[in-house]
Amino acid sequence: MKRVKVMPLKRPVKAVVEVPGSKSYTNRALLLAAMTPQPVRIINPLLSDDTKAMIACLKKLGIKITSQDRDIDVIGSVSDVKDSDFDLDADLSGTTIRFLLALCTIIPGRQTLHGRAGLNARPIGGLVDGLRQLGAKIDYLDKEGHPPLMVSSSSLKSGKVKLDGSESSQYLSALLMIAPLVGNVDIQIAGELVSAPFADMTIDTMKQFNVGVNPEQSYKKYHFAAKQTYSCSKYVVEGDVSSASYFFAIAALTGSTLTVNNLNPKSKQADMNFLNVLKTMGNKVELGNSGITVIGKGVKPINVNMQDCPDQAQTLAVLAAFSDGTTNISGIQSLRVKETERLAALGQLSAGLAHEL
Repeated sequence: MKRVKVMPLKRPVKAVVEVPGSKSYTNRALLLAAMTPQPVRIINPLLSDDTKAMIACLKKLGIKITSQDRDIDVIGSVSDVKDSDFDLDADLSGTTIRFLLALCTIIPGRQTLHGRAGLNARPIGGLVDGLRQLGAKIDYLDKEGHPPLMVSSSSLKSGKVKLDGSESSQYLSALLMIAPLVGNVDIQIAGELVSAPFADMTIDTMKQFNVGVNPEQSYKKYHFAAKQTYSCSKYVVEGDVSSASYFFAIAALTGSTLTVNNLNPKSKQADMNFLNVLKTMGNKVELGNSGITVIGKGVKPINVNMQDCPDQAQTLAVLAAFSDGTTNISGIQSLRVKETERLAALGQLSAGLAHEL
């Protein structure tokens, strides 16, 4: 086993770092590029387990994808998919299996979608129900509401979809991205949409592929007009705010000044909300043209709803352990249905930190 020795800082530091491209934007761009008739070059993508799973599944469908230097070229499209049987392994990637499930309902063939045990334990029933409302033929192969699944439809019909927004915003994102290939589609969100900024990211990516989305009410209704076609030749993936958040947290905790470059200060990424959390804890945030600086001032206890950036609740929990007081974190129910039970993991982490402190 490889070991890494971590040494504590002797004093606050001032440093500049750079983060890779966003995983969330990369997987969205890969799916949209696969639905674009012409070749698309994706610049500055993140090659992670999740994005590699997406690429592998798209290639298995017969869509030609190549890589050179730091770019990905999606040369083929869904028009290349043949009427055949496909076995698609999404590994542990929730975005991959949910986005691909929607895609598979509008392409030829019969697709079996599954992943590793952790992914197969995650819910997908809300998305299945939404797709079935448009005529999708989807069967569960084991446990109802969970992968693995079999898709045997090759087209959907225009119409209205009522979608449960309480489990995952990925259900909405999946439907949004395939809607232009379906026709006139109206999506209505039942209940409150969790992790809503991720839907904003999806709409932002679609706009860069020249397809517009018309939200009639904030996070409640979405309308697609027929005859929209994806069009894009080059897409640049912005830096990953999720990765940057660890450096932001280090700055706050150690009183350091850290600048993270390759970030869009106007980014729609959900974890931009973590900067507001750090401000509330007493830190200073400066937005540059292509980077963000956090000037660490310490960590005060706070009460915060993390519904819009639940993935950073674990990072906040570490900071909270070093604050002088009690921090209350709410809005993180979606962490129970990730690839692991993250709330249980937080409990174990808290216990471990309490022992060390």
